[in-house]
Amino acid sequence: METANIFKRIGYAMQPKHNDKKMVKLWIFWILFCLGLFLIPQSVTQGSVLILLPLVGLFIYALTTQDVMSALILGTLAMYIQWYKLGTIPAFFADMESSLCDEENIEMYMSFFLCGGIIIAMKRVGATDAFTNLITKKFGRNEKLIMTSAGLYAGATSVDDYVSALTAGAAFSPLCDAIKKPRVAMAYVIRTLSINVSMMLPFGAWGYFVIYQIAAAKNVGSRAEAKGIFLQTVPFMFYCIVACVVALLFALGVIPKIGKMKEAYRLMDEEGIQYGADEDALLEEQEEGGDDPRHKYVSVWNLLIPIITIIIALLATDLNCFLAFGIAMIVTGVLYIMQGLCTVKEFAECIVDGFIDMMDMVIILMIGYIMQNVLYAMGMEEFVESVCGLIPMASLLPVLIFVFFAVEEYLYSLNYTLFQIAIPVLMVVLPKVGANIPLCLGALISASLFGANACMVSDLGIISARSCRVGIVEQYKTSLPYFIISAGICAVMYLVGGFVL
Repeated sequence: METANIFKRIGYAMQPKHNDKKMVKLWIFWILFCLGLFLIPQSVTQGSVLILLPLVGLFIYALTTQDVMSALILGTLAMYIQWYKLGTIPAFFADMESSLCDEENIEMYMSFFLCGGIIIAMKRVGATDAFTNLITKKFGRNEKLIMTSAGLYAGATSVDDYVSALTAGAAFSPLCDAIKKPRVAMAYVIRTLSINVSMMLPFGAWGYFVIYQIAAAKNVGSRAEAKGIFLQTVPFMFYCIVACVVALLFALGVIPKIGKMKEAYRLMDEEGIQYGADEDALLEEQEEGGDDPRHKYVSVWNLLIPIITIIIALLATDLNCFLAFGIAMIVTGVLYIMQGLCTVKEFAECIVDGFIDMMDMVIILMIGYIMQNVLYAMGMEEFVESVCGLIPMASLLPVLIFVFFAVEEYLYSLNYTLFQIAIPVLMVVLPKVGANIPLCLGALISASLFGANACMVSDLGIISARSCRVGIVEQYKTSLPYFIISAGICAVMYLVGGFVL
């Protein structure tokens, strides 16, 4: 439009005929949807199933636009509109400030920034290329061996699932280009193994957190008792076990490619196109090594030493990711600079560029924590307790807990917050109704892990997509059938287990 007049431009841009018809319909739906949420009284929303309504709107918006960032922001604002009404804006920014001031959140954000810098440094000095060359020399172009190795690596390093997904994606995903296979397949395997194995380890990030939540229950006397209950629960984490088996069978070629995953393989085989690839990121990845003569002969240890340092530092610092990545950054910088692979200035630029590379992911995670705050305010804890109280038979509790919370977590993965809210409540409620405590806790944990795998906007989904340089939505579409298959098997197992165990 050839005018600088603000009012004329607004009048022109707001006309439906000058906009995409699909988006016009979506915005009409969204405005009416938010108006409906605004009109629901707080007393009706408190602790009821209505607190999940904004998640449905978020899911519809994300699927329609395939824009995760916008969907998450608008979905979060919809929750604030539903609960805080005219106080939406001040409440939203108050919770944002609270999230940004939270010590644990700051450590997590800084961990991602530092990890991003280390990954970029490994790529620019040619360390990832050296790893790619080593694996392809050892395994040739055997997709099964490479995919399985990636999965086993992700599981073996899953003391922290974020570290596992980030480093596995950085190390193994370039191999997909070398063997002409889709990166979304690698992202699926890494995403599945990294988080599900971490959950089953009592010293893993997820297991460690769950033990703390069990210990927080009124009827649990000590952390030692909580650890014993957790260990009893591990065999009943059916989704964690089944999902890992399905992913490894997929990697070995036993389970066929279906749905969008099949399409991704077809595009690569017939047209050489990486389905859902982040083209800008891939182009940057290709240019990072360049033709610098300093990077002609680079040892694979330049990739392994930083990763080993991260894992050792994690164990030595009691899973302090920020400190572990800080130590690894120093070790990596000294290692590369002393070999002449980069200068101090170039390594500093890698760290800064890593911050920039991780920024959108950190923003998405930050908004996710803000959403968790408002869900808690709306009575998520009361809602969980009421759901458990409505189930008439203790034998049905495991399968109903799994199915209900799997659906809720699929719409939006609460991750740790679900455990914070539900586990202390369940530990008190389950003995009263005569339920099998380890089996029911396993069902809740399985539902949460299904959400972390299957939800489009889960934090681990975002991380695995970023580390493998693929789109979040494309990763979601290709992986979802396998997660649903795993969940379906688990639902049957929990149904049978409720009556047999």
